Amino acid sequence: MPKDVLQPNVVSYSAAISACEKGEQWQLGLGLLDQMRNEKFLPNDMSYNAAISAFEKCCQWQHSLCLLEVMCQDDVLPDIISYNATISACAKSGQWQLALGLLERMQ
Repeated sequence: MPKDVLQPNVVSYSAAISACEKGEQWQLGLGLLDQMRNEKFLPNDMSYNAAISAFEKCCQWQHSLCLLEVMCQDDVLPDIISYNATISACAKSGQWQLALGLLERMQ
């Protein structure tokens, strides 16, 4: 009997991106997000939030902001996790004006 070949899906990609976040490997997480798209998987809020959280841990505020915009372009609604991680990334990098602007945008 042939074995089924397992294929990654959005959940497995999101879990791998989350692992990159925990290991502070934001570049790998971003690469996985790109790979998802190349494989024709549509990232969901969990995928984006894991990548944004990786950026936040490594103070990559520019990437956090860009990915927040990409979420909107991809019709994935940013949630409280998306905004909190992006605000935190901005705050950690001294970008307090941007952090306040994001807070206002949430309201």
